Amino acid sequence: MPDLHWYQDTTKPVAECFQHANLYGYLNPLRSTPIQLVDSVALDWLYRLGEKDLRESTCFDAAATLGLILCDDVRPNPVLKEVCRQHDIALMRTALDPNAILDFLQANLARLLSPRCHRHGVFLAVMNTGVMITGKSGVGKSEVALDLVQRGHQLIADDVVEIYRREGPELLGECPPALKGYIEIRGLGIINVERMFGPAAVLTDYELELIIELRDATDSEILELDRLQPSLRMVDILGVEISCLSMLVAPGRNLSVLVEAAIRDHLLRRSGVHSSLEFIGLHDERMGVESRR
Repeated sequence: MPDLHWYQDTTKPVAECFQHANLYGYLNPLRSTPIQLVDSVALDWLYRLGEKDLRESTCFDAAATLGLILCDDVRPNPVLKEVCRQHDIALMRTALDPNAILDFLQANLARLLSPRCHRHGVFLAVMNTGVMITGKSGVGKSEVALDLVQRGHQLIADDVVEIYRREGPELLGECPPALKGYIEIRGLGIINVERMFGPAAVLTDYELELIIELRDATDSEILELDRLQPSLRMVDILGVEISCLSMLVAPGRNLSVLVEAAIRDHLLRRSGVHSSLEFIGLHDERMGVESRR
């Protein structure tokens, strides 16, 4: 994050930025962008306008402009501060040059302003697929994650998963900086995954494609479970539908192997291969009954 000196903030919702094709750019006398960069040359031009012209300048569209960033450590005069205050425009100053700020905005702005939420769970990249394992505290999420990391997969986040939406739409999950690379295992405490398994065992973020919900199973639930169909439903996160598979936790079940199998089956379904429906269709055909597919 660049070192920014804030003179004043804005009360406008930053999500308004996404209504514009161009989110940021250099100060333009004819057209406003939500975030405008002002260097020393542009600032000299603004000050030559005079107070009245500065207040009425089309550079400051109260409906479109969210913020001004003064680059090269240039300082605003009282008139510019007042104009920004009247139009509810955030005013900032940085010692960086405009090119450095443009590089930062291009790389980070969409992510920083994207709709986001938090979910309790463990997020991993397994076979190039982002999977979030959820469930009640103590159900064994972190233990499964540790076993999967030991099997060669990558950890993104444990306990708290930050999810944000990109264009597409697609969801990306990441870890709060303070928690990156750590897993908490009951009885063992905090484990540093990167130091234990190497840098390749930890990733910064990944696309979320599948949710696996771990649930404690009773004997009756296991007996009543549909053995031919996966326990699948769709979950809405930030307006994006994500497949969620419920998986019962019971003695004797190797959850790490089951998670890997669930992801392989998810990848097959995504390519149009539905193993359960195939089997049901073959079964009905041999029994001479109407297909249930």
